[in-house]
Amino acid sequence: MSSQTFVQNNRVKSVVISQPKAIVSTNVEVSPEQNRYASILLVCSWAGIIVMLITFLLYMGGLFNPLVKPSDMPLYWGLNVHQYLQVTHAPSGWDWMRLINHADYLNLVGLAFLGIVSVLGYISLFIDYSRKKDFPFLLMVALEILVITLAASGIFRISGGA
Repeated sequence: MSSQTFVQNNRVKSVVISQPKAIVSTNVEVSPEQNRYASILLVCSWAGIIVMLITFLLYMGGLFNPLVKPSDMPLYWGLNVHQYLQVTHAPSGWDWMRLINHADYLNLVGLAFLGIVSVLGYISLFIDYSRKKDFPFLLMVALEILVITLAASGIFRISGGA
């Protein structure tokens, strides 16, 4: 090791050691609404992940008739989304829901559920803030629910280049 490297390393260590430690407060008050929202996110997120795991295992195990077999997937990896949709005749938007009897589309159920988890939490906040008549927070939560729902609905489509 060169002396220059040794000197540089010692300077870095002294700078790191001389930095003040962060003060972390362990006495944090959390509202019941925050706890309920966090609990909903925790439970529903894990439920969605478990559903995704189970449906993936069903897909890989061939228990449901997939439209695109797992062994054929490498053929499509290099395609962009438009090419993939064209070659596999896959639906776009929410049309996949008609095909959940096929394992490759059954996989999307858990993913779609994960997409609504935050809305479920916001609905609980909406109810809580309605009861408390906390109108500023009620309005924010209502707008969050509206924006997420409209975005997921596909009502507003933005066309991408091919």
